[in-house]
Amino acid sequence: MKYSFIMLKPDALERGLCVQILERLKAAGVEIEMADCRKVGAQLLSQHYAEVIARFGPDFERQCVDYFANRWVMPMVVKGERDTLIADIRKVVGAPNPAAAEKGTIRRDFGIDSYEKCNVEHRACENLIHASDSPEAVRREIGLWFGPAYAEKYGE
Repeated sequence: MKYSFIMLKPDALERGLCVQILERLKAAGVEIEMADCRKVGAQLLSQHYAEVIARFGPDFERQCVDYFANRWVMPMVVKGERDTLIADIRKVVGAPNPAAAEKGTIRRDFGIDSYEKCNVEHRACENLIHASDSPEAVRREIGLWFGPAYAEKYGE
């Protein structure tokens, strides 16, 4: 069994899209191993998005914290049988910019935002879902959200 980390973001929960998103993932052979629902603080967000913040700077960090502040998220450890689980999930999720994602992906079919719009409005893009991009990210993100023991258990 292979494992990965995904998180349904505030816009997915607030728009009532959790079931539809999870059905898309299930159709792609992805099952939920463990899930939580919580409000997230600035420190955890800064750790989670540390690489992106390093690349885009403090404005991105502020926008990210503003996007998540006092809103619910659903972090999950997911599993599947294929060695390509991480890539398979990211293909179903689609490109980070919903307006540029391929038709048939979660972000394109359910997304209502774009990088162009959020850049003009100086805010983070509401793109519904986060999906780990590598085995290293899976281990790190599971550890951040669920604790080191779970990173050991589910990390590659």
